[in-house]
Amino acid sequence: MSATGHAAGNMKRGRILDRSSFGALALSGSSAIRLAVQFGMLPVLARLIGPAEYGLVALAMPFILLANVLADGGMTSALARLKSTTRDQEATVFWLSAGIGTTLALACALLSIPMGALLDQPKLPWLIAALSPILMINGLATLPNARIIRDRRFAVFAAGDLIATFLAVGSALAAALAGWGAWSLVVQQLVLWVCKLSWVTFAAGTVVRLHYRFSEAKGLLTFGVHTIGAVLADFASRNLDSILVGAALGTTTLGYYAMAYQIVRVPDMLITTPLYLYIFTAMSRASHDASPKAVQDLLASGFRLASAGLAPLFLGLAMVADLAVPLVLGERWRGAITPMQHLAAAGFFYCLCSYVGNVLMGLGKSALRLKLSVLLSVTTIATVALTARFGLGVVSAAIAGAMAFVAAIYIEVIARDLKAPRLKLLAAFAPAAIGCAAMAAALLAARRFLDGGHLGLDLAFLVALGGVTYAATLWAVGRRRLLADAGAFRKAQADGPEPQAETDEALDEARLA
Repeated sequence: MSATGHAAGNMKRGRILDRSSFGALALSGSSAIRLAVQFGMLPVLARLIGPAEYGLVALAMPFILLANVLADGGMTSALARLKSTTRDQEATVFWLSAGIGTTLALACALLSIPMGALLDQPKLPWLIAALSPILMINGLATLPNARIIRDRRFAVFAAGDLIATFLAVGSALAAALAGWGAWSLVVQQLVLWVCKLSWVTFAAGTVVRLHYRFSEAKGLLTFGVHTIGAVLADFASRNLDSILVGAALGTTTLGYYAMAYQIVRVPDMLITTPLYLYIFTAMSRASHDASPKAVQDLLASGFRLASAGLAPLFLGLAMVADLAVPLVLGERWRGAITPMQHLAAAGFFYCLCSYVGNVLMGLGKSALRLKLSVLLSVTTIATVALTARFGLGVVSAAIAGAMAFVAAIYIEVIARDLKAPRLKLLAAFAPAAIGCAAMAAALLAARRFLDGGHLGLDLAFLVALGGVTYAATLWAVGRRRLLADAGAFRKAQADGPEPQAETDEALDEARLA
C-alpha cells in the first residue's frame, strides 16, 4: 500500500476512534440526563400513583421484558459483530426479527388472561396486553440498532434516549395528573419505545426491502441462540424475583422492593449500560488484533475503571438511604429503606457480572457467557424463593450475599479462560477499595454530629462530603493508573485495519471473478 493509502487509512481509523470515544461519552452523558429527568419525576409519580399501583405495574413488566428478550432473535449483537453485511442479508434479518416480535406480542396478549387468574390479579391482563406492542417495536429495531453499533455511532443512541425520555416522562406525568394510576406507567413505556424506534430507524437510514431467505440469517441465529439464553437468564435473575416477592408478600411490599431495586439500578444504567457498547467493540477488536497479554491487560483495566466508578455510588446510596427515601419519596415509602441498603451491595456485584458478560460477548464467547448467566439466574431465584417467607429485609440481605458469591465465580472463570493472573485482577480493585474506606470513615464520622432535623441539608452535606473524600483519595492513590486504563480502552478501539464494507456489488464481482 502506498504512503497516501496508509495516511488515508490512519485518518479513517482516527475518525472512527474519535467517533466511538465521543459516542461512549455522549451515551454516558445522555444516561445521566435521562436518569436525572426520570428520578426528578419519580417523587411526583410515586405520590400520585402509590405503592399498590406501582407494584401492580412491577408485576406486569417482567412478563413483557421476558418476551422482549426473544423479540430480536439475538441477532442485534450477532449482526453488529460482522465486519460486513449484504443488503439481502439485512432484509432477511429485518423481516425475521419483525415476525418474531409481532408473534410474541400477540402471544403475550393472549396469555395475559391465565397469568392474571394464576396470580389473582384481575387488572393484570389488561396491563400486559397494553404493553405487548413493545415486543413488536423491539423486533423492528433490530436492523437499525445493529447498523448503528457496527458503525460505532453511539451518539445516535444518546440523542434518541434523550428525546424518548423527555416525551415519555411528560406523557406519564400528564396521565398521572389525570388520575390514570397504573396506566400512567404504561403510557410512559409505550411512548418511550415508539420514540426510540422512530429515531434509530431514521438515523440508520433503514430501507425495507421485500426479500427474505432464511439461510442468510441461519448463521447469525447460532450466535443469537447463546445470546438469547444468556439474556433470558439475566432477565430471570433481575425480574422473576419481583414475581416471587409479590406472590409471597403482596403488591405493597413488592412496591417497596421494586422501588428500591429501580433506584439501586441507577449506577448500573448510568455507567455500565452505556459503556456496554464501548466495551463490546473494544474487546471484539482486541480479540482479533491484540496479543493474549494485551487482552488480559484490557480486562484488568476494565475492572479497575468499573470498580472505581461504581463502588462509591453504591456505597453512598446505602449510607444515605434512610435520609433520601423519606425526603424524596415520602414517608409512606419508608419500607423501601432496608431493601435499598442491602440491594446496593447486590447492585455492585451485578455490575461486575455484567462487565464480565460484556467482555465475553466482545470476545465471541457467547456459550461461556450463557453458562455464567444461568448460574446467576438460578442463584438469584433460589435465594429469593428460599427467603421470601422471612420478610423483605431477609430477602434483600440474602441477595446481596449471593451476588457477592456469584461475582467471585465470574471473575475466576474469565481469569481461567484468558489465563490472566488472579492477583493482577484482584489488585485492580485496590483504588476503589481504598477510596471507599476513606469515604465510609468520613460519612460515619459526620453522621455522629448530625441531629436529623433537616433531612435535605444533611443529605446534601453527606453527598458532597462523600464525593469530595472519595475523589481526593482516588486522585492521590490511583489517578495515573486509571488514566492509563482509559487510554488502553481508547487505543483498543483503533487497533487493526478498518474493515471495508462488503457491498452486494462487490460480492457479485467476486463471484464473477
